[in-house]
Formats: sequence, C-alpha cells, structure tokens
Amino acid sequence: MDSAKIERAAKVRRPNSRTMLFVTHARGYGGTEKHLLELLSRLGDGGVRIVILCLYADPYSERLNFRSNSEIEVRQEANLNTWKDWYRVFRSIKPDVVVFVYGWIWCLPPVAALGARLAGIRRRFAIYHLIPPVPFKIEGKSLRDRVRRIIGRRARHRWSLAVQPRLFHKTICVSNAVRDALVRDYRFPRRKTATIHNGVSMTDFAPSRAPGATIRAKLGLRADDFVLISTARLSEEKGIDIVLRAMGELWRTQLPCKLIMVGEGHLKDELTAQVQSLGLSDHVFMVGFQDDVKQYLMAGDAFVLTSYREGLPFAILEAMACGLPSIVSNVGGNAEAVAHNVNGIVVNPGSVDEVVEAISYFITHPEERSRMSQVARSRACNEFDIEAKMQELKQVLLS
Repeated sequence: MDSAKIERAAKVRRPNSRTMLFVTHARGYGGTEKHLLELLSRLGDGGVRIVILCLYADPYSERLNFRSNSEIEVRQEANLNTWKDWYRVFRSIKPDVVVFVYGWIWCLPPVAALGARLAGIRRRFAIYHLIPPVPFKIEGKSLRDRVRRIIGRRARHRWSLAVQPRLFHKTICVSNAVRDALVRDYRFPRRKTATIHNGVSMTDFAPSRAPGATIRAKLGLRADDFVLISTARLSEEKGIDIVLRAMGELWRTQLPCKLIMVGEGHLKDELTAQVQSLGLSDHVFMVGFQDDVKQYLMAGDAFVLTSYREGLPFAILEAMACGLPSIVSNVGGNAEAVAHNVNGIVVNPGSVDEVVEAISYFITHPEERSRMSQVARSRACNEFDIEAKMQELKQVLLS
C-alpha cells in the first residue's frame, strides 16, 4: 500500500508508553478536525505516542504544534477496502487504543472496526460529530420489496452499521441529539454510548470590544449599526441562503441590519450572486475564512446559524463564550447550547419568517438582548469549558 508518513517527533517508541491511533476521513478542515487537534494537544503529557491515519486529506500536519515531547505521526493510506486491508494496517501500527473519528456516519467503512477487533487492539472507540440522516426505508409489499428489506444492499449496509457499534467499547457523541439518533435509527446500544459535548476555550474567546471596533472600522460599519455574525462553511447544509433571504425581508421593511459572513466553501459564488440579486451588497460582508474568528465575533451584536444538519457546532459555543446571543435552527445539538429565550432564539430549520422575527426582536429589544448576552457567556463557562470537556474525553479513552 502507498503511504506517506510525516514525522512530528522521535521515531523511537518510549518504553511503557501507549500508542493511540486516530482514524479519520477528512475532506478539509472543520469542527471535527479542530476537535481532534484540541484533544491531541492534551494527550502528550501522559507519555502517549500518537498516530493519525488519514484516509483522504491531511489537514493536520500543517496545524500540529504540540507543547509536549510526545511522538506524533501522520500517515495517509489509500485502498483500505476489506477487513484484511485494515487488519494489515492495524498490525503494522500496533496501537493499544484506536479511535475512529466520524465526521459523518458513512465516512469510515464498518469493516474498519472489524479489522481492529481481529487485529487484537484492546481498546476501540468511536467519536461521532454529526447527526446522521434517517435511514432510507424500502416501501412496498411485493415479494421483491420484502426480500430487498431483508437482504438487499441497503439492508446489508444498515445491518453492518448495527453490528459495528458492538465492536466499540464506547461510542462518544458530541451532543445528545447525535446519541439519540444513533440509538433510535441505527440500533446503537445505548449502554455503550455516551455524550461528551464539544467545548471552547473561555480564555481565547473572552469578551473584548477593542478587536470588534477595529473590524467595524475596517468594513465601514458605524458603532450604532446592528450587526449579525455568522461563521460557517459555505455549503448547503449550513442554510446560509435562509439568512440572506431574511436579510432581504428586513431591508424591504427598512429595519436596519448588517451581516458579516465568515467562511469559505463551494457555494461562495452562488451566495455572492444571491446577495447581489437581493440588493444586499451594502449590507452583507463576505470576508472568507479567518484564522482569528474572535475579532469578527466581537464586532457583532448577535450570532446566527440556520443549519439543516449539525452535531454541536464550535461556532455557536465560540459565539456564546464571546457573550453573543444567538439565533439557531433547531437541529442537532444547537438547542442543547442555546435555550430558547434564555441565551438566544431557536427557530425551525428553513423558516425565513422565524429568522426575520428573531432578528427583528433582537434589534428592537436591546435590553433583552443584553440580558441574553450575559447568560450566553455564563452558560458557556459553566457547561462548555473545553478543559472540562477534554478531561472527560481523556478519562474515557485512557481508562
């Protein structure tokens, strides 16, 4: 098999150290990859040798910056199609612990877990980040339909997914919504699942108005402008078109509002055209991907994310830590972070009218918005501190 290895430390394995293997299938850098890097940065002090196995892209190497002396290796593998292929890879790495990182439910094949079991890896875990779609059901009462429901390709795939979690010691979900969906729709044993929410650094995202003022000046925004912030990948599941349509409605009713859109993605040109067609060129600022998202969050009065599918977005938690009340769609774990009328407003996915109503409420009720801002920061500190969440995750994986 072809493999490219990028060493990040000494090649000699330290005696009595444990090897942890993380299996990933990343197509870019997003919340799933950020979560893994946050975890890895906290594992090195325990004498842990770390291997990251990338089945597609490698978004990790350029971002690895560890304080510890732990050994970090990034490998890329292709053509892992059968359990025998996986078995050979696992036997060559010889990990004590393997963690399968699922950005979405189909990203790793079920035979990967089987290969780990047959290779004799003692501890096997999975981390699920995104709420899975409801499985497709074959309708009909004909003999052919009945056979397809039992032994058809979709049925075989669904049954393999039902077997897979029984090969894990524990399946960790980033939200209760993800956990409930896996148990309800994919027959994951609830006793072998656990929820450990994503977290955010309360220090890195502490409220500070100075950076926000700089961004406002850079974009030509006045201090008294009401500014919405959205940080998201520019893709279909993020529902950005819903926010833009809501902005168009607000503009027609002459309710002043601005939007700063932080993020890149394949829909950039399409969304830019939508901004222009709605006459929002002076109201919507698409600033692309930003390494330092905090300064943009601090330029806003509220945060908005109208996704169709989520697990538990870091974007929401970062906005909360910065003290922003949020408007979020009721999908995935969004409502586990944002309580309706407590630290934000929860709307139904795809509802332009509800988004318009929520934004209007924030604009016309500054005192209530200020109250929600304080609650957002407090809730983030108490329930989503990254150090506490990473400690929970380490205890499970290293137990």
